[in-house]
Amino acid sequence: MEPPRQRTIVACTNCWKPPAPGDKLKYCGRCETESYCSQHCAKEGWAEHKLVCEGMRKARKSGLAQFEAQGGRKQDFNQRTRDITTRFDKLPGFTNEIMLLAWTHRGDSPFIHAFLTNQGDDWHGTTTECFLSKRTWQRSLDGSGVRVEMMPGSFWDEDPRFPNIYSENLRGQLRERYGRSTFCPNKQYVRMVSMQDSEGRPARVTTTNYFDDKVVRGAEIVEALTTATKAGDLVDAFAWFETVYSSSDAHDMLQDIRHRAKLLSGCTAQQGSVPVPSRALNNEVACRIFDALNLAFDVCLIGLRGAGHLNGRQGVIHGLDSKNYERWKAQLDDGTYVSVKAINFERIRLGDYKRIFKP
Repeated sequence: MEPPRQRTIVACTNCWKPPAPGDKLKYCGRCETESYCSQHCAKEGWAEHKLVCEGMRKARKSGLAQFEAQGGRKQDFNQRTRDITTRFDKLPGFTNEIMLLAWTHRGDSPFIHAFLTNQGDDWHGTTTECFLSKRTWQRSLDGSGVRVEMMPGSFWDEDPRFPNIYSENLRGQLRERYGRSTFCPNKQYVRMVSMQDSEGRPARVTTTNYFDDKVVRGAEIVEALTTATKAGDLVDAFAWFETVYSSSDAHDMLQDIRHRAKLLSGCTAQQGSVPVPSRALNNEVACRIFDALNLAFDVCLIGLRGAGHLNGRQGVIHGLDSKNYERWKAQLDDGTYVSVKAINFERIRLGDYKRIFKP
């Protein structure tokens, strides 16, 4: 069963609506950076955009000059931007991690930056942006080499270190984006991705994106499932699976959950009904939601008897144990794997939501 495809929703700078099927957003004729769905939106948004249009035009001109000096063709510049964005968005769980990070901190005007880095590098606080080679990217196809940082408005808007790390021009762009009358922090967020392109040229792309309600709702349901055992939470989870999966895949998923409920507690649920919740069943359903979103399900082992020395150990769930259908495979903090029942782990929050790196 294929997990639902993660989406990065890019929309018109003015009305914040995605383009109609088959249509493309059109760039501002001056800065060639901001995009609009129509000439009407471009004119309507000009009063706010004109405050930073010249700065964005100069930034693009500088970036284009550098691109051409390194052997790139002018006509390939915008495509290069799209290619870099696509590379990041294809990483399992990347878009969902970014989105939930922005959602969690939406009240702080968050600026999310993702970049490719060597394992163990400490980039934070340096004055030179980290751009690595195509070869490094190819070694990081699972996303383990991609680092994500969140900067609140109090840092990018006020801290004197920000222009040294990035630029005063980027600060101006962020102020303009967050200051627009049409910007809604409960609907949009700003992110930047940076790396070297396929020819080894450094590049960074800043975009304003839409939150995906399905991703946000999935995370909320997991929080509810792992906090209490209310029947309504399982009902919400079943509805979520029916929304994000195809009808046939959702049917198979829900039937399997009903079977698991019988296996775990003897609860028999008819087709079309929702089982009685239990801590073990809720854990399993929550694991499935995070698996669909390619997010790490962090746990603490509890209640083990034969392996009591493992109680209190922390780890990440890596799906059902292929050798024992009643158990789940957990990778502990020292890298070892153990097989445990759903009743013997509880979810813990270790900071913000993170992608899971599957072996």
